Amino acid sequence: MPLTTHHFNLDPKQVTIAALGLLDRQLTLGGLPARYSELSFVGGLGDVINVDRESRGIPVQAAGITAPIKNPITGDKNRLAAASDRPLPADPRLAPQGFINESRFAVQLSTLAQNSTVLSMEQIAFDLRKFGSQVLAKLTRGFAEYFDDTTAAFIKANITRSGLTAAQQKAVGGDVAVSIPAADGTAANMSARALALRAALVDARMAMNLAQVPTSERYLIAGPEVEAILLKDPEFVAVDYSGDTNALRRAIIGRIYGFDIVIHNSFGLEAYLFHKSAMLLVSACPAIPMGAVQGSIQNINGIATRMLIDYDYGRKADTIGLDTMYGLSTVAEDPDYSVRGTAIGEKFVRGLKISITETAPAGG
Repeated sequence: MPLTTHHFNLDPKQVTIAALGLLDRQLTLGGLPARYSELSFVGGLGDVINVDRESRGIPVQAAGITAPIKNPITGDKNRLAAASDRPLPADPRLAPQGFINESRFAVQLSTLAQNSTVLSMEQIAFDLRKFGSQVLAKLTRGFAEYFDDTTAAFIKANITRSGLTAAQQKAVGGDVAVSIPAADGTAANMSARALALRAALVDARMAMNLAQVPTSERYLIAGPEVEAILLKDPEFVAVDYSGDTNALRRAIIGRIYGFDIVIHNSFGLEAYLFHKSAMLLVSACPAIPMGAVQGSIQNINGIATRMLIDYDYGRKADTIGLDTMYGLSTVAEDPDYSVRGTAIGEKFVRGLKISITETAPAGG
């Protein structure tokens, strides 16, 4: 007689791919950073992965082939100089040579994210019928929430131009501070609050443009308080993405001055603006342990995740778990980066913070 097996005959590779696909669609803030992953990483938590940083374009130097020539006949204004009158160039005609210098920076794997669930033989036999919705979606949802929380904390701590000197801030701009009147519910007050915030966003946009940050894939990250100010602005038109199943797309409430507005409850009366390349999420997985019954390591859209399936003899239950090691880093410019003759070097300029304070009404 054939052996009796339960109805979940899982292929770890296919399950891991499905889990990563679900995870990617459930990420909000975690879906913002650029990504880099390694599947054959042999280190552990706390180690670093070196990531290449693209160099900027090789500068062009304008140079004439030869010096301008003059009329060879003194005093004759009618005869023009001929090519034969041009002397041979004294200097070589070689173009100035640049060098493609891709510098590297280290990203530490600072976090081990992991979760798992125990599936008893009774659950498998009687309760569980849809592995995707009943098990896998719950595992990946917990992962997505953890990614989003750690990304929010990283944004608060690192998306700032406070590391620039006064001369560098004069060249490319720094963080923006704005005061808005306290809310009193009147139409004039709502317009005044929105106007002050929009003026700060224009200043922030100018600072991004001065730093030559790409105009595509720019984000404005804020909390419900800032969202309310913008939505009450008569000149702001929200964009409804509610029909999309992607969590990040659902969180985008509109677009203002070239920034997609992403709202998350982790933020208060503050805003952070940055380009997608401003942050990098680096992930790697340890090897599958020898004692695991089944396992798979996969990479979907730049996130490396390991799935392990094991059996607990004491509980007579299967254990299914996901884990990954990852770290977040801001991306500084290359050492030769300069703007308007001011050396910037390896400083962070791809984002900035808007600090918002409320002022009490006059006489209040």
